[in-house]
Amino acid sequence: MADVKSGDIVVPGDQLCVIEELMPSFGTFEKDGIVYAAAPGQVDMDLKERNIKVLSPDGGMKLALPVKGDIVMGKATLVFDQRAEVRIARINDEDYHSGLVGELHISNVTRRYVKSMLDVLKLNDIVRAVALNTHEIPVKLTLVGPELGVVFGACTRCGNALTLTTHNNMFCLRCENRETREVANDYGLRFGLEARPDLAPRRRSYDRRDYDRDDRRGRGGGRRFDGPRGRGDDRRGGRGDDRRRDDRRR
Repeated sequence: MADVKSGDIVVPGDQLCVIEELMPSFGTFEKDGIVYAAAPGQVDMDLKERNIKVLSPDGGMKLALPVKGDIVMGKATLVFDQRAEVRIARINDEDYHSGLVGELHISNVTRRYVKSMLDVLKLNDIVRAVALNTHEIPVKLTLVGPELGVVFGACTRCGNALTLTTHNNMFCLRCENRETREVANDYGLRFGLEARPDLAPRRRSYDRRDYDRDDRRGRGGGRRFDGPRGRGDDRRGGRGDDRRRDDRRR
């Protein structure tokens, strides 16, 4: 017999019955012959149609677990070196209030090599991701793609919203802290944040005059150096000052 009855309140992942008893319907999914709840709500068993579904308390149908390819948005609630957990708040632009958790592995963040998840994602960042599995908990996520990644991040020092300067480089307008994220190509736009490439760190340009000036001071390829025998040694290993003093004595 089924593990639940009509009217029971369930949450995603709760076991409902086996496939031989009732077929999965809206708000449920089947795995290895067992039917599970895919959404929070109230069990509704239709013995005539031989199916089982999960509805909201008012009888409406609830949004089910994501399927592969669904676009989800959520907040990073745990971030470790190799993985992170994201509490999903929207699926395909529809609000989702179940507290469903998605899992993000460092191999699914970017195509380039990153040493730690903490280099590209921080606690409480809001991300846009794509589901990699269907009707499973936790939901496997990926950020690989130009439209995927962090869409809003806060400064880890003062909590102020971070401004994008150049690709993946962030700047805090309050405390001038610099950080990095793996950002989506529309980072900050829905939150009223505009990119500020003028705030990117400046690279020092090469100037030949600086090199020549250092050369004259003996720092950029000078003709004399301080060797183990003291000042005055030339590049041929001789002791010029000592030889001159010996000549005067003679």
